[in-house]
Amino acid sequence: MANQKDDKPTVAAIAVIAACAVTLAHEAIGHGLTCLASGGSITQLTSAYFQCSAHSTAMAAAGPAGNLVAAALAWWTFSRIPEQGARTRLLLLLTMAFSIFWFAGYLMYSAAMKTGDFYFVARDLIGEPPLALRVAALIAAVVIYFVGISVTRSLSVQLCKDPKRVRVMLFVAWLAASASATAAALAYAPDRLGAAGQAALQIGAASLPILSRAVVAPVGPQQLSAVIPQNWPWIGASLIIFALFIATLGRGMP
Repeated sequence: MANQKDDKPTVAAIAVIAACAVTLAHEAIGHGLTCLASGGSITQLTSAYFQCSAHSTAMAAAGPAGNLVAAALAWWTFSRIPEQGARTRLLLLLTMAFSIFWFAGYLMYSAAMKTGDFYFVARDLIGEPPLALRVAALIAAVVIYFVGISVTRSLSVQLCKDPKRVRVMLFVAWLAASASATAAALAYAPDRLGAAGQAALQIGAASLPILSRAVVAPVGPQQLSAVIPQNWPWIGASLIIFALFIATLGRGMP
Protein backbone atom coordinates (compact mmCIF):
# COMPACT_ATOMS: atom_id res chain seq x y z
CA MET A 1 0.00 0.00 0.00
CA ALA A 2 2.82 2.42 0.83
CA ASN A 3 4.16 2.11 -2.72
CA GLN A 4 0.83 2.79 -4.40
CA LYS A 5 0.11 6.22 -5.77
CA ASP A 6 -3.03 8.32 -5.93
CA ASP A 7 -4.42 9.01 -9.40
CA LYS A 8 -3.58 12.63 -10.20
CA PRO A 9 -6.38 13.26 -12.76
CA THR A 10 -8.95 12.04 -10.23
CA VAL A 11 -7.43 14.22 -7.49
CA ALA A 12 -7.51 17.20 -9.88
CA ALA A 13 -11.14 16.48 -10.80
CA ILE A 14 -12.14 16.44 -7.14
CA ALA A 15 -10.31 19.73 -6.58
CA VAL A 16 -12.19 21.38 -9.45
CA ILE A 17 -15.50 20.34 -7.89
CA ALA A 18 -14.38 21.76 -4.52
CA ALA A 19 -13.37 25.09 -6.10
CA CYS A 20 -16.77 25.37 -7.81
CA ALA A 21 -18.55 24.50 -4.55
CA VAL A 22 -16.80 27.11 -2.40
CA THR A 23 -17.34 29.81 -5.05
CA LEU A 24 -21.01 28.90 -5.21
CA ALA A 25 -21.23 29.07 -1.42
CA HIS A 26 -19.73 32.58 -1.34
CA GLU A 27 -21.27 34.25 -4.39
CA ALA A 28 -24.58 32.53 -5.17
CA ILE A 29 -25.70 31.10 -1.84
CA GLY A 30 -24.18 33.70 0.48
CA HIS A 31 -24.57 36.96 -1.41
CA GLY A 32 -27.28 35.83 -3.83
CA LEU A 33 -29.84 34.37 -1.43
CA THR A 34 -29.37 37.23 1.02
CA CYS A 35 -29.93 39.74 -1.77
CA LEU A 36 -33.20 38.06 -2.73
CA ALA A 37 -34.26 37.69 0.91
CA SER A 38 -33.74 41.44 1.46
CA GLY A 39 -36.13 42.24 -1.39
CA GLY A 40 -33.46 43.11 -3.93
CA SER A 41 -32.71 41.61 -7.30
CA ILE A 42 -29.38 40.26 -8.49
CA THR A 43 -27.86 42.60 -11.07
CA GLN A 44 -24.47 40.88 -11.36
CA LEU A 45 -23.47 37.36 -10.37
CA THR A 46 -20.18 35.89 -11.52
CA SER A 47 -17.51 33.71 -9.99
CA ALA A 48 -15.67 36.90 -8.95
CA TYR A 49 -18.21 39.75 -8.80
CA PHE A 50 -21.61 40.29 -7.21
CA GLN A 51 -24.03 43.21 -7.27
CA CYS A 52 -27.54 43.57 -5.83
CA SER A 53 -30.13 46.27 -6.52
CA ALA A 54 -30.56 46.74 -2.76
CA HIS A 55 -27.49 47.25 -0.58
CA SER A 56 -27.46 45.83 2.93
CA THR A 57 -24.83 45.08 5.54
CA ALA A 58 -26.16 41.53 5.87
CA MET A 59 -25.71 40.93 2.16
CA ALA A 60 -22.07 42.05 2.27
CA ALA A 61 -21.41 39.78 5.26
CA ALA A 62 -23.23 36.82 3.74
CA GLY A 63 -20.49 35.97 1.23
CA PRO A 64 -17.79 35.33 3.84
CA ALA A 65 -20.43 33.72 6.06
CA GLY A 66 -21.16 31.30 3.22
CA ASN A 67 -17.49 30.29 3.27
CA LEU A 68 -17.60 29.65 7.02
CA VAL A 69 -20.77 27.58 6.75
CA ALA A 70 -19.27 25.53 3.90
CA ALA A 71 -16.08 24.97 5.93
CA ALA A 72 -18.02 23.91 9.02
CA LEU A 73 -20.30 21.53 7.11
CA ALA A 74 -17.36 19.95 5.27
CA TRP A 75 -15.42 19.51 8.52
CA TRP A 76 -18.45 18.01 10.32
CA THR A 77 -19.22 15.60 7.48
CA PHE A 78 -15.62 14.43 6.95
CA SER A 79 -15.42 12.30 10.09
CA ARG A 80 -18.72 10.63 9.21
CA ILE A 81 -17.38 9.25 5.94
CA PRO A 82 -15.62 5.87 6.27
CA GLU A 83 -11.96 5.61 5.35
CA GLN A 84 -12.87 3.68 2.21
CA GLY A 85 -14.60 6.79 0.87
CA ALA A 86 -11.26 8.49 0.22
CA ARG A 87 -12.50 10.50 -2.78
CA THR A 88 -15.42 11.95 -0.86
CA ARG A 89 -13.16 12.67 2.09
CA LEU A 90 -10.71 14.51 -0.16
CA LEU A 91 -13.57 16.59 -1.58
CA LEU A 92 -14.66 17.55 1.94
CA LEU A 93 -11.10 18.32 3.05
CA LEU A 94 -10.52 20.60 0.06
CA THR A 95 -13.90 22.30 0.45
CA MET A 96 -13.11 23.00 4.08
CA ALA A 97 -9.58 24.24 3.38
CA PHE A 98 -10.44 26.44 0.37
CA SER A 99 -13.38 27.93 2.28
CA ILE A 100 -11.53 28.88 5.46
CA PHE A 101 -8.46 30.12 3.59
CA TRP A 102 -10.70 32.24 1.32
CA PHE A 103 -12.29 33.73 4.44
CA ALA A 104 -8.91 34.51 6.04
CA GLY A 105 -7.36 35.80 2.82
CA TYR A 106 -10.35 38.03 2.08
CA LEU A 107 -10.24 39.49 5.59
CA MET A 108 -6.57 40.27 5.11
CA TYR A 109 -7.19 41.76 1.65
CA SER A 110 -10.08 43.94 2.88
CA ALA A 111 -8.06 45.28 5.80
CA ALA A 112 -5.02 46.06 3.66
CA MET A 113 -6.75 47.41 0.54
CA LYS A 114 -9.81 49.06 2.17
CA THR A 115 -12.28 47.31 -0.10
CA GLY A 116 -14.28 44.09 -0.24
CA ASP A 117 -17.02 42.58 1.89
CA PHE A 118 -15.39 42.98 5.29
CA TYR A 119 -14.52 46.62 4.62
CA PHE A 120 -18.07 47.38 3.46
CA VAL A 121 -19.54 45.76 6.58
CA ALA A 122 -17.26 47.78 8.87
CA ARG A 123 -17.98 50.99 6.97
CA ASP A 124 -21.73 50.42 7.22
CA LEU A 125 -21.54 49.79 10.95
CA ILE A 126 -19.01 52.36 12.19
CA GLY A 127 -18.02 54.53 9.23
CA GLU A 128 -14.49 54.60 7.83
CA PRO A 129 -12.59 51.85 9.71
CA PRO A 130 -9.74 53.29 11.81
CA LEU A 131 -6.20 52.01 11.42
CA ALA A 132 -6.36 50.17 14.73
CA LEU A 133 -9.36 48.13 13.54
CA ARG A 134 -7.66 47.31 10.25
CA VAL A 135 -4.54 46.12 12.10
CA ALA A 136 -6.73 44.01 14.38
CA ALA A 137 -8.38 42.50 11.29
CA LEU A 138 -4.97 41.62 9.85
CA ILE A 139 -4.01 39.90 13.10
CA ALA A 140 -7.34 38.06 13.15
CA ALA A 141 -6.74 36.89 9.57
CA VAL A 142 -3.36 35.45 10.56
CA VAL A 143 -4.96 33.64 13.51
CA ILE A 144 -7.67 32.22 11.23
CA TYR A 145 -4.98 31.05 8.82
CA PHE A 146 -3.28 29.15 11.66
CA VAL A 147 -6.61 27.60 12.63
CA GLY A 148 -7.19 26.61 9.00
CA ILE A 149 -3.72 25.06 8.76
CA SER A 150 -4.30 23.12 11.99
CA VAL A 151 -7.69 21.77 10.91
CA THR A 152 -6.41 20.91 7.42
CA ARG A 153 -3.53 19.02 9.03
CA SER A 154 -5.96 17.12 11.25
CA LEU A 155 -8.10 16.04 8.31
CA SER A 156 -5.16 15.30 6.02
CA VAL A 157 -3.67 12.80 8.46
CA GLN A 158 -7.06 11.08 8.71
CA LEU A 159 -7.22 10.93 4.91
CA CYS A 160 -3.71 9.61 4.37
CA LYS A 161 -0.90 8.77 6.78
CA ASP A 162 1.86 8.95 4.19
CA PRO A 163 3.18 12.57 4.25
CA LYS A 164 4.74 12.30 0.79
CA ARG A 165 1.42 11.25 -0.74
CA VAL A 166 -0.41 14.04 1.07
CA ARG A 167 2.00 16.70 -0.20
CA VAL A 168 1.61 15.50 -3.79
CA MET A 169 -2.17 15.27 -3.43
CA LEU A 170 -2.52 18.78 -2.02
CA PHE A 171 -0.20 20.28 -4.62
CA VAL A 172 -2.14 18.70 -7.49
CA ALA A 173 -5.42 19.79 -5.88
CA TRP A 174 -4.27 23.38 -5.33
CA LEU A 175 -2.95 23.64 -8.89
CA ALA A 176 -6.15 22.26 -10.43
CA ALA A 177 -8.45 24.38 -8.27
CA SER A 178 -6.47 27.57 -8.91
CA ALA A 179 -6.25 26.97 -12.66
CA SER A 180 -9.93 26.05 -13.02
CA ALA A 181 -11.15 29.04 -11.00
CA THR A 182 -9.00 31.41 -13.05
CA ALA A 183 -10.01 29.81 -16.36
CA ALA A 184 -13.71 29.98 -15.51
CA ALA A 185 -13.47 33.67 -14.63
CA LEU A 186 -11.90 34.38 -18.04
CA ALA A 187 -15.33 33.60 -19.53
CA TYR A 188 -16.68 36.87 -18.10
CA ALA A 189 -16.43 38.94 -21.28
CA PRO A 190 -16.89 42.47 -19.80
CA ASP A 191 -13.77 42.12 -17.61
CA ARG A 192 -11.91 38.91 -18.31
CA LEU A 193 -8.57 39.86 -16.75
CA GLY A 194 -10.07 41.56 -13.72
CA ALA A 195 -12.35 38.61 -12.98
CA ALA A 196 -9.53 36.13 -13.53
CA GLY A 197 -7.30 38.10 -11.17
CA GLN A 198 -9.97 38.07 -8.46
CA ALA A 199 -10.55 34.33 -8.90
CA ALA A 200 -6.81 33.68 -8.70
CA LEU A 201 -6.69 35.58 -5.40
CA GLN A 202 -9.77 33.89 -3.92
CA ILE A 203 -8.68 30.31 -4.56
CA GLY A 204 -5.01 30.28 -5.57
CA ALA A 205 -3.34 32.99 -3.51
CA ALA A 206 -5.60 32.67 -0.47
CA SER A 207 -5.02 28.90 -0.29
CA LEU A 208 -1.24 28.95 -0.61
CA PRO A 209 -0.88 27.67 3.00
CA ILE A 210 -2.24 24.33 1.79
CA LEU A 211 1.17 23.80 0.18
CA SER A 212 2.96 24.30 3.49
CA ARG A 213 4.58 21.38 5.27
CA ALA A 214 2.62 22.53 8.33
CA VAL A 215 -0.55 20.90 6.94
CA VAL A 216 1.16 17.50 6.69
CA ALA A 217 1.76 15.47 9.85
CA PRO A 218 5.00 13.40 9.76
CA VAL A 219 3.35 10.08 10.59
CA GLY A 220 5.25 8.00 8.05
CA PRO A 221 4.33 5.79 5.09
CA GLN A 222 4.43 2.57 7.06
CA GLN A 223 0.80 3.03 8.15
CA LEU A 224 -1.86 1.89 5.67
CA SER A 225 -4.12 4.49 4.04
CA ALA A 226 -6.77 4.22 1.36
CA VAL A 227 -5.47 5.13 -2.08
CA ILE A 228 -7.44 7.34 -4.47
CA PRO A 229 -7.59 5.24 -7.67
CA GLN A 230 -8.54 6.45 -11.11
CA ASN A 231 -12.29 6.99 -11.25
CA TRP A 232 -13.95 8.01 -14.51
CA PRO A 233 -17.34 8.86 -12.94
CA TRP A 234 -15.64 11.46 -10.73
CA ILE A 235 -13.64 12.81 -13.66
CA GLY A 236 -16.75 12.94 -15.84
CA ALA A 237 -18.79 14.62 -13.09
CA SER A 238 -16.04 17.19 -12.66
CA LEU A 239 -16.06 18.02 -16.38
CA ILE A 240 -19.85 18.43 -16.39
CA ILE A 241 -19.86 20.56 -13.23
CA PHE A 242 -17.04 22.73 -14.54
CA ALA A 243 -18.81 23.22 -17.89
CA LEU A 244 -21.99 24.28 -16.09
CA PHE A 245 -19.97 26.55 -13.81
CA ILE A 246 -18.38 28.31 -16.80
CA ALA A 247 -21.78 28.68 -18.50
CA THR A 248 -23.31 30.28 -15.40
CA LEU A 249 -21.03 31.96 -12.86
CA GLY A 250 -18.08 32.01 -15.22
CA ARG A 251 -19.88 33.94 -17.99
CA GLY A 252 -21.96 35.84 -15.45
CA MET A 253 -25.65 35.98 -14.61
CA PRO A 254 -28.18 37.31 -15.41
